[in-house]
Amino acid sequence: MTIVEATNQQLTLAGIETSATLLNRFAECFEEFRIKLQTLSLPCRDARSCTRFGEKIYGCVLPLTDAAFNSLKKADWFVPRKTVIYGLGNAHEAWRFGHLSMNVLVQSRSLAAIHAAVDATQSLILRGIGQCGRVPIALPVVVKNNGRAIRGLTRNVGSGGMAVDLLRKVDLPRQVTLSFVLPGVAPLNRTASPRWYSGNLVGLHFDCPEKDVVLERWVQEYSGLGT
Repeated sequence: MTIVEATNQQLTLAGIETSATLLNRFAECFEEFRIKLQTLSLPCRDARSCTRFGEKIYGCVLPLTDAAFNSLKKADWFVPRKTVIYGLGNAHEAWRFGHLSMNVLVQSRSLAAIHAAVDATQSLILRGIGQCGRVPIALPVVVKNNGRAIRGLTRNVGSGGMAVDLLRKVDLPRQVTLSFVLPGVAPLNRTASPRWYSGNLVGLHFDCPEKDVVLERWVQEYSGLGT
């Protein structure tokens, strides 16, 4: 049973300045997870109000431009930290729009890139991620390494660690300091240890001897979105 069938509510994926063809690719990928979405392509000027009876706009695909971002902020259907955001652009543009708190940075319009974005977020509307899961989110993070500061983007964040796409490939020492801002939370600093690498992507485990109450509470906000 899909979340659409369970709620009798039509879920809509909106696109601001995004082609219908691209949105259909997202919808096709979601169908692989038994999630049926209708799509709605909107010019910036029409994005402010577009909900219709029985619809719920669960997510939005948009290019990382000032016009698209301003339209999203003014939209009456957009709910911060509740609307799943897919940002179309590169890592440097994602840094500039870090305050958007997009869930996935989609750097290519290829089917493989879209499928990866859908795979990372489908649980948010299907069943929730669970309190011990990782929240898919692309946020700026500074990795401090022996006096050097390396910029990166989170791929996901959990109470025990995060995966980070470094903007340049570099080997990290056994312990680093991470500086980042979670939506709705004051700036955070955490020490962490690299556990694995895959190209520029690195998995980091927080070095915290006790439970991190702040991170646990933040993850919990996302844990039941699909239930």
